[in-house]
Amino acid sequence: MELGKSDYQLFDRPIYAFKQLKESHPTDKIEQIKKEYKEHWQKWKEIQLQTAALLPDMYGMSKPKIESWTNGWNLRSHFWSAYRSESRQDENACLAVLLNQKQYQIYLMYQHYKSEERYGSIAAYNQLLAILKEWSKTVDIKDYYIWPQPEHELDDHLALSDYLSDTKKQEELKKAMRDRTFQMGKLFFYPQEIEHVEQITAETLQELAPLYQKLGAEKFQYTTRNKQGEK
Repeated sequence: MELGKSDYQLFDRPIYAFKQLKESHPTDKIEQIKKEYKEHWQKWKEIQLQTAALLPDMYGMSKPKIESWTNGWNLRSHFWSAYRSESRQDENACLAVLLNQKQYQIYLMYQHYKSEERYGSIAAYNQLLAILKEWSKTVDIKDYYIWPQPEHELDDHLALSDYLSDTKKQEELKKAMRDRTFQMGKLFFYPQEIEHVEQITAETLQELAPLYQKLGAEKFQYTTRNKQGEK
Protein backbone atom coordinates (compact mmCIF):
# COMPACT_ATOMS: atom_id res chain seq x y z
CA MET A 1 0.00 0.00 0.00
CA GLU A 2 0.99 3.63 -0.37
CA LEU A 3 0.83 6.40 2.21
CA GLY A 4 0.07 9.64 0.38
CA LYS A 5 -0.37 13.34 0.98
CA SER A 6 -4.08 13.07 1.74
CA ASP A 7 -3.32 10.68 4.62
CA TYR A 8 -1.32 13.38 6.39
CA GLN A 9 -3.70 16.17 5.39
CA LEU A 10 -6.64 14.45 7.08
CA PHE A 11 -5.35 15.74 10.43
CA ASP A 12 -4.60 19.28 9.32
CA ARG A 13 -7.69 20.97 10.77
CA PRO A 14 -8.34 23.59 13.47
CA ILE A 15 -11.16 21.73 15.23
CA TYR A 16 -11.34 18.14 16.46
CA ALA A 17 -14.08 18.30 19.11
CA PHE A 18 -17.51 17.21 17.87
CA LYS A 19 -19.19 19.87 20.03
CA GLN A 20 -17.27 22.64 18.28
CA LEU A 21 -17.76 21.05 14.87
CA LYS A 22 -21.52 21.06 15.42
CA GLU A 23 -21.37 24.75 16.35
CA SER A 24 -19.45 25.74 13.23
CA HIS A 25 -20.45 23.23 10.53
CA PRO A 26 -23.75 22.08 9.00
CA THR A 27 -24.75 18.47 9.55
CA ASP A 28 -23.91 17.35 6.03
CA LYS A 29 -20.38 18.74 6.36
CA ILE A 30 -19.84 16.89 9.65
CA GLU A 31 -21.06 13.66 8.08
CA GLN A 32 -18.62 14.18 5.22
CA ILE A 33 -15.76 14.66 7.70
CA LYS A 34 -16.77 11.48 9.52
CA LYS A 35 -16.92 9.56 6.26
CA GLU A 36 -13.47 10.79 5.29
CA TYR A 37 -12.03 9.82 8.68
CA LYS A 38 -13.55 6.35 8.53
CA GLU A 39 -12.17 5.74 5.05
CA HIS A 40 -8.66 6.79 6.04
CA TRP A 41 -8.88 4.82 9.27
CA GLN A 42 -9.89 1.65 7.38
CA LYS A 43 -6.80 2.13 5.23
CA TRP A 44 -4.72 2.68 8.36
CA LYS A 45 -6.11 -0.49 9.92
CA GLU A 46 -5.29 -2.50 6.81
CA ILE A 47 -1.71 -1.14 6.77
CA GLN A 48 -1.24 -2.26 10.38
CA LEU A 49 -2.70 -5.71 9.79
CA GLN A 50 -0.53 -6.22 6.73
CA THR A 51 2.49 -5.01 8.72
CA ALA A 52 1.76 -7.48 11.52
CA ALA A 53 1.49 -10.30 8.99
CA LEU A 54 5.03 -9.54 7.79
CA LEU A 55 6.59 -9.75 11.24
CA PRO A 56 8.29 -12.98 12.39
CA ASP A 57 5.96 -15.35 14.22
CA MET A 58 8.34 -15.44 17.17
CA TYR A 59 7.48 -11.80 17.93
CA GLY A 60 3.88 -12.75 18.75
CA MET A 61 2.62 -9.44 17.36
CA SER A 62 -0.09 -10.69 15.01
CA LYS A 63 -2.75 -8.55 16.71
CA PRO A 64 -1.59 -4.93 17.10
CA LYS A 65 -3.72 -2.56 19.15
CA ILE A 66 -5.27 -0.19 16.61
CA GLU A 67 -6.67 2.91 18.25
CA SER A 68 -10.08 4.08 17.01
CA TRP A 69 -10.50 7.18 14.80
CA THR A 70 -12.47 8.90 17.59
CA ASN A 71 -12.48 8.85 21.38
CA GLY A 72 -16.22 9.51 21.44
CA TRP A 73 -15.98 13.27 21.91
CA ASN A 74 -13.23 14.18 19.47
CA LEU A 75 -11.75 13.25 16.15
CA ARG A 76 -8.21 11.99 16.64
CA SER A 77 -5.38 14.36 15.80
CA HIS A 78 -3.41 11.26 14.77
CA PHE A 79 -3.82 7.54 14.14
CA TRP A 80 -1.87 5.25 16.47
CA SER A 81 -1.14 1.55 16.80
CA ALA A 82 0.82 -0.36 19.44
CA TYR A 83 2.73 -3.59 18.90
CA ARG A 84 3.28 -5.78 21.96
CA SER A 85 4.16 -9.45 22.08
CA GLU A 86 1.27 -11.65 23.16
CA SER A 87 3.08 -12.55 26.38
CA ARG A 88 3.84 -8.88 27.15
CA GLN A 89 0.45 -7.19 26.91
CA ASP A 90 0.76 -6.01 30.52
CA GLU A 91 3.93 -3.97 29.89
CA ASN A 92 4.27 -0.19 29.45
CA ALA A 93 6.97 -0.48 26.82
CA CYS A 94 5.90 -1.16 23.26
CA LEU A 95 6.72 -0.61 19.63
CA ALA A 96 4.31 1.77 17.94
CA VAL A 97 3.30 3.44 14.70
CA LEU A 98 1.77 6.91 14.44
CA LEU A 99 0.55 9.18 11.67
CA ASN A 100 -0.22 12.87 12.13
CA GLN A 101 -0.32 15.90 9.86
CA LYS A 102 3.47 16.24 9.94
CA GLN A 103 4.96 12.77 9.91
CA TYR A 104 4.67 8.99 9.86
CA GLN A 105 6.67 7.48 12.68
CA ILE A 106 7.68 3.95 13.64
CA TYR A 107 9.14 4.00 17.12
CA LEU A 108 9.88 2.62 20.56
CA MET A 109 7.90 4.15 23.40
CA TYR A 110 6.81 3.87 27.02
CA GLN A 111 3.04 4.29 27.32
CA HIS A 112 2.47 6.61 30.27
CA TYR A 113 -1.33 6.60 29.99
CA LYS A 114 -2.60 4.21 32.70
CA SER A 115 0.97 3.07 33.27
CA GLU A 116 0.14 2.19 36.88
CA GLU A 117 -2.02 -0.65 35.53
CA ARG A 118 0.88 -2.21 33.62
CA TYR A 119 4.36 -3.56 34.35
CA GLY A 120 7.67 -1.80 33.72
CA SER A 121 9.35 1.11 35.43
CA ILE A 122 10.46 4.37 33.87
CA ALA A 123 13.97 3.83 35.23
CA ALA A 124 14.31 0.41 33.60
CA TYR A 125 13.08 1.75 30.26
CA ASN A 126 15.45 4.74 30.32
CA GLN A 127 18.41 2.42 30.84
CA LEU A 128 18.11 1.69 27.12
CA LEU A 129 19.81 5.05 26.50
CA ALA A 130 23.05 3.42 27.59
CA ILE A 131 22.96 0.86 24.76
CA LEU A 132 21.69 3.05 21.90
CA LYS A 133 25.18 3.67 20.54
CA GLU A 134 25.91 -0.06 20.32
CA TRP A 135 22.48 -0.76 18.81
CA SER A 136 22.96 2.02 16.24
CA LYS A 137 25.88 0.10 14.72
CA THR A 138 23.46 -2.60 13.55
CA VAL A 139 21.11 -0.34 11.52
CA ASP A 140 21.14 2.61 9.14
CA ILE A 141 20.12 5.49 11.43
CA LYS A 142 19.74 8.10 8.68
CA ASP A 143 15.98 8.55 9.25
CA TYR A 144 16.04 7.92 13.00
CA TYR A 145 15.17 10.59 15.57
CA ILE A 146 15.04 10.74 19.36
CA TRP A 147 12.99 13.02 21.60
CA PRO A 148 11.81 13.40 25.22
CA GLN A 149 8.30 12.08 25.80
CA PRO A 150 6.99 15.48 27.06
CA GLU A 151 7.91 17.05 23.69
CA HIS A 152 4.87 17.62 21.47
CA GLU A 153 4.58 15.22 18.56
CA LEU A 154 4.53 18.11 16.06
CA ASP A 155 7.75 19.64 17.37
CA ASP A 156 10.97 19.15 15.43
CA HIS A 157 12.75 16.16 16.95
CA LEU A 158 16.50 15.58 17.24
CA ALA A 159 18.26 13.39 14.69
CA LEU A 160 19.62 10.30 16.41
CA SER A 161 22.98 10.75 14.68
CA ASP A 162 23.31 14.23 16.25
CA TYR A 163 22.32 12.89 19.66
CA LEU A 164 24.85 10.06 19.58
CA SER A 165 27.72 12.31 18.52
CA ASP A 166 27.13 15.15 20.99
CA THR A 167 27.34 14.64 24.76
CA LYS A 168 25.77 18.06 25.34
CA LYS A 169 22.66 17.04 23.40
CA GLN A 170 22.54 13.82 25.42
CA GLU A 171 22.47 15.82 28.64
CA GLU A 172 19.84 18.17 27.21
CA LEU A 173 17.61 15.23 26.35
CA LYS A 174 17.85 13.83 29.88
CA LYS A 175 16.88 17.21 31.34
CA ALA A 176 13.97 17.57 28.92
CA MET A 177 12.72 14.10 29.88
CA ARG A 178 12.26 15.31 33.46
CA ASP A 179 10.59 12.39 35.28
CA ARG A 180 9.39 10.81 32.03
CA THR A 181 10.96 8.83 29.21
CA PHE A 182 12.37 9.14 25.70
CA GLN A 183 10.96 8.00 22.37
CA MET A 184 13.05 6.94 19.40
CA GLY A 185 12.29 5.79 15.91
CA LYS A 186 12.20 6.37 12.18
CA LEU A 187 10.29 9.38 10.83
CA PHE A 188 8.97 10.17 7.33
CA PHE A 189 7.77 13.72 6.79
CA TYR A 190 4.89 15.24 4.84
CA PRO A 191 4.59 15.50 1.87
CA GLN A 192 6.74 12.40 1.40
CA GLU A 193 4.75 9.56 -0.14
CA ILE A 194 5.70 6.09 1.06
CA GLU A 195 5.27 3.16 -1.27
CA HIS A 196 5.02 -0.33 0.25
CA VAL A 197 4.51 1.32 3.63
CA GLU A 198 3.64 -1.96 5.36
CA GLN A 199 6.97 -3.49 4.31
CA ILE A 200 8.96 -0.45 5.46
CA THR A 201 7.05 -0.44 8.75
CA ALA A 202 7.70 -4.13 9.37
CA GLU A 203 11.40 -3.75 8.57
CA THR A 204 11.74 -0.81 10.96
CA LEU A 205 9.89 -2.61 13.75
CA GLN A 206 12.36 -5.46 13.33
CA GLU A 207 15.26 -3.00 13.62
CA LEU A 208 13.79 -1.70 16.88
CA ALA A 209 12.90 -5.16 18.18
CA PRO A 210 16.25 -5.83 19.94
CA LEU A 211 15.64 -2.82 22.20
CA TYR A 212 12.08 -3.94 22.94
CA GLN A 213 13.25 -7.51 23.56
CA LYS A 214 15.92 -6.23 25.94
CA LEU A 215 13.16 -4.90 28.19
CA GLY A 216 11.38 -8.25 27.98
CA ALA A 217 14.54 -10.00 29.13
CA GLU A 218 14.75 -7.64 32.11
CA LYS A 219 11.16 -8.53 33.05
CA PHE A 220 11.93 -12.25 32.82
CA GLN A 221 14.94 -11.90 35.10
CA TYR A 222 12.94 -9.81 37.58
CA THR A 223 10.09 -12.33 37.68
CA THR A 224 12.50 -15.26 38.09
CA ARG A 225 14.31 -13.58 40.98
CA ASN A 226 11.00 -12.88 42.73
CA LYS A 227 9.84 -16.47 42.38
CA GLN A 228 13.13 -17.75 43.73
CA GLY A 229 12.82 -15.40 46.68
CA GLU A 230 9.41 -16.79 47.54
CA LYS A 231 10.70 -20.36 47.90
